[in-house]
Amino acid sequence: MRKQSPQTISEVQKIWHRVMSILYRSGGCSVKIPSSNELAREFGVARSTVRIALEKLTEEGFLVTRRGSGTFTNPRQRLNADWSAPLIGLMVLDCNLFFYSPELQGELECFFGEFRNTGWNIRLVTGQMDTPEAAREILTHSYLDGVISFGCKEFVVRAADEMMPTVSMGYRVSGVTNVHPDYSRVIRELFARTGRSRDIFVWSSFPDESRNDFLSTLRREPGVEIIGSPHEADIVGGGSYAAVRKLFSKRCPDWIAIHPMHLPELRRIVIDLYGEERARRLLWIFLTLPNPDPEWPGFTIRADRRTEVRAAIDILRRKLGGEAGPIPDFAVEGGMIF
Repeated sequence: MRKQSPQTISEVQKIWHRVMSILYRSGGCSVKIPSSNELAREFGVARSTVRIALEKLTEEGFLVTRRGSGTFTNPRQRLNADWSAPLIGLMVLDCNLFFYSPELQGELECFFGEFRNTGWNIRLVTGQMDTPEAAREILTHSYLDGVISFGCKEFVVRAADEMMPTVSMGYRVSGVTNVHPDYSRVIRELFARTGRSRDIFVWSSFPDESRNDFLSTLRREPGVEIIGSPHEADIVGGGSYAAVRKLFSKRCPDWIAIHPMHLPELRRIVIDLYGEERARRLLWIFLTLPNPDPEWPGFTIRADRRTEVRAAIDILRRKLGGEAGPIPDFAVEGGMIF
């Protein structure tokens, strides 16, 4: 078996997507694809690289060779799906995840549970999008009709929006249509439980630059001071929460907003410093996942993700339909679980 360098594999993937896009747009007809020489010139690669891609596509039945005429798409391979439907890309976080955690699996369940009602065909867009140029290159060779992004970097979302109808979720990106949770009511309720809306000290396991919607909304409150971890990984680094203990010894937080994985150690620190009774009186706020200990008081801040996905689908459908003018952001009220 021939050894393929990472670069060759990348170019093969581009050619594979190019040919599959021809099949996708062929309307059920057998269409002649560009020759090996033409594809090699188009992508600036060797013919041997093109041959690797075409051999694989032929082996899988997507292409057929007609002696003396060239290579054609095989419309029979279109029978297992509606190939006339829009092809929509879903971009998740940095688009290059090694695995999907249970947390993300729950998010994807919401997306695909709603996508199946649209009639669209969906592709998870993956690749190393570490620069705007890389994002544009990957999106160019994805041949999509539209994109919904979830928690992606701003330059990735903007690159997509410049190229095709795009809706952003997870984090708000200026200049792009966003669907986002509104936590205003939740924050009012937390103020009521605290008994005041001023002089509230919040410690968060998320860094200060975190784009988390709950924390972003909370930062706009004039009576709230938020101190975030410089980097979430630093919490459990060599200092073993030593920096957190030192900070808490000087001032006990009123609210602690964390990922649930940090509860055991942070709870122990507060109890050591101030006793269990006071530790239980604090507002423990769990972001993204529920309170892992039902015996410990806490509040789970949750977005209504299904409703958000339905709103994003509706907006993207309007964009695909050619609706003129910018479409404003759409807010979905977030909730709180006790």
